[in-house]
Amino acid sequence: MTFIPQDSLTEQIARYLGHQIITGHLKPGERIQEMRIASELNVSRGSVREALLILARRHLIEILPRRGAVVSALTEVEIRSLYELWFMLLKKVAMNAAIMWQDDELAQFTALIKEMGEYAERNDLERFYDKLSVFLTVIYPYANNSFMVQVMEDLLPTGKRCSYMVFRLGKSELMRLYESFVHVMDKVLKRDAEGAGQLVEQIGAEQLKLALDALRVQVAQ
Repeated sequence: MTFIPQDSLTEQIARYLGHQIITGHLKPGERIQEMRIASELNVSRGSVREALLILARRHLIEILPRRGAVVSALTEVEIRSLYELWFMLLKKVAMNAAIMWQDDELAQFTALIKEMGEYAERNDLERFYDKLSVFLTVIYPYANNSFMVQVMEDLLPTGKRCSYMVFRLGKSELMRLYESFVHVMDKVLKRDAEGAGQLVEQIGAEQLKLALDALRVQVAQ
């Protein structure tokens, strides 16, 4: 991932390091050295330290006494907790969206879904998740709860990390995930809140199983 300054400096550093964790270039338990990162990116250690606080909030690292920042481990308990909370919140968003969406939002929904489909066909996980992130920023406000939105935004990087773990084992099912997502949006656009909520629950269970299977293979290796 190329480091290109944009947004706030600390956010860009957090994204740069987060990408390395999500894609597995930084391993669980590996220490993140502030001085090395500051030198590598030509930024101050203070900026790196602030970025690490962002990564801790997003559950990608832990900041430990006398050890500093280390990449957090993915355990079965943590993966189950992630999917339980994330998809519970996504269910509420989908159900609210089915009731509240406006006609002038339809074109934006359609364009984003189409782009996601193109990346799913190419099995391009990185760009698929980039576009999914954009889509989620569009629908998260339907939660009508700023605290929920912040929680969902902070959970997304770990969800993406789980997807990469599945992807690395050759078990990526992007097209199936995309098709399931399209079915949810079909329910949303038909104002079928209950149907949308049920499909989100089903997708969450399927994605949880894939992530747990991938974790068990990784641990056994």
